[in-house]
Amino acid sequence: MEVRELEVAVLSDLHLATYASKPKKVLKYLKSITPKILVLNGDIIDSWRFSLNYFPKNHLKVVRQIIKMMEKGAQVYYINGNHDELR
Repeated sequence: MEVRELEVAVLSDLHLATYASKPKKVLKYLKSITPKILVLNGDIIDSWRFSLNYFPKNHLKVVRQIIKMMEKGAQVYYINGNHDELR
């Protein structure tokens, strides 16, 4: 797989911890890029629907990949979305 170097990548509305999330596609994309800056533009983990009973391994893999990117030097910025706030 070819890995593209990017100045900035922006992710939004992943809604991890929900059935509607597409973690396999997100993980594939994250593994295909090496951004200098990664902007998480809200609603990454859906706190409105978050439950300790539902957070599959493939959702956790997305979080781990973001951490790996940070370890490799990517600057990660998190902007709160409406689903990031607890009700």
